[in-house]
Amino acid sequence: MLIAALKKSQSVKFCLIWLGLMCTVDARADYHYQVSAELDLKKLTVDLCFKGQAPEKLVAESLDASVALIGAWDESGDPITLSGFIPTAGLSEGACIHYQVDISRGVQRHDMTGPKVYKSIDATAVSNGLWFWRPEIIPHTRQVFVEFNLPVDYSLSTPWSLTESEGVLEVPATPFDWPSWIVLGHFFKKEVIVNGTQFDISILDGSPTPDAEALAEWITQEATHVQSALGEISFSNVQVFIFPNARARQPVPVAYVTRGGSPTLHLMINQRRDMQEFYDDWTVTHELSHLFLPFISPDDAWFYEGFASYYQYVVRARKGLLSPQKAWSNLLYGFRRGSREAEARGLTLFEATQKMYQGEPFMQVYWGGAAMMLIADVELIKQSNGVWSLDRVIQEFNLCCMDRTRAWAALEVLSIFDELYGYPLFVPLMNRYVNANEFPDMADTFQSLGLVVNEGDVMLTDDADHRSLRDTIMFIPNQ
Repeated sequence: MLIAALKKSQSVKFCLIWLGLMCTVDARADYHYQVSAELDLKKLTVDLCFKGQAPEKLVAESLDASVALIGAWDESGDPITLSGFIPTAGLSEGACIHYQVDISRGVQRHDMTGPKVYKSIDATAVSNGLWFWRPEIIPHTRQVFVEFNLPVDYSLSTPWSLTESEGVLEVPATPFDWPSWIVLGHFFKKEVIVNGTQFDISILDGSPTPDAEALAEWITQEATHVQSALGEISFSNVQVFIFPNARARQPVPVAYVTRGGSPTLHLMINQRRDMQEFYDDWTVTHELSHLFLPFISPDDAWFYEGFASYYQYVVRARKGLLSPQKAWSNLLYGFRRGSREAEARGLTLFEATQKMYQGEPFMQVYWGGAAMMLIADVELIKQSNGVWSLDRVIQEFNLCCMDRTRAWAALEVLSIFDELYGYPLFVPLMNRYVNANEFPDMADTFQSLGLVVNEGDVMLTDDADHRSLRDTIMFIPNQ
């Protein structure tokens, strides 16, 4: 959710506890946060009021939140003794507390999952896990409201949704330990709607200044391509954060999706690269493809990363951004890399997934999963004479079963895929390869597709049946 620059300093119901005034808590909010920042964006000051009895303690998602926490105080101004959390047991009913968080730098003392603060010219992006201290468990029946008090002309981007009360945001019912971010300050912002999904694009400044309008148009085109190839994304809002000054030869060296609140696409870009390089890059296609699946446990990263790796080339071929020949070549190149890694390491796909989070190679994970997606897609099309495909399974799943409020296991999702199709295909495929230390066998799939691999090159046979099957995958019907 993008909130336009404020023309005056907003302090909607702000708790002036240092002047002895009590918080005014919205009657509907069980937990009501009021957050302020100064011009230098070096710290956040938070007043949190409880509608009823306060919880035993407050926790935060990041392991470094306690390092960034400057202090906490009760309503009378007495300091609260901290111990890796904020103890709140014993507070009176309807009580409020006050705390401050240092966001001047990206602390990485205990949390090795990446920096939690990104600074640019006149703007700061900060992980909510660094400052959002919350009860350890918040039932879905409880409401959490947040208000921001920002300097004049400062804007805000957040994954949370506006309520009927002006300036009041509601934190959605996704798990509170799922990562999410906000951006504060002066930055480029634009809202675009693609097939009913609103993309809130926030682009921070850098040196040199990025061409924000061109980058926003690039995101719009990518979102259009993905949705026209795969169907509508089943989210009403998607945040897009673009951070410049990445040091790399490629235009988008780092990208990932977070799911807290609404989905957020994070892109670290090298704005010095020519815009055509951005249009030629597959990264955003890959990341947007993730949004056709629910949040899946990291233990099953082979599934969601394989899914996105498969579609990153299929989608681009369907939209004419790659020739089908090049798309098949790229897929086969990925399969070779994954296969060589699997052979060299002797790990099962499950073991390789676990070690990926320890900084070890990941090609077996990404491309082993992608190989299973291609095998399944081919079998679906062949068995149903083109009535079913992986596209259709995904679209049916998004219509019937996409639950965005919890983490799923791959087995759960794939079991539903089999139920939708009406025949056991996905789960047997998973059972065959996830605990095997061999890369998926692609021989029958390649033969069905008429793909002939010779010393690293791929040739496409001209047989009508083979060509028809390939075209079903690489072209959009009726286009």
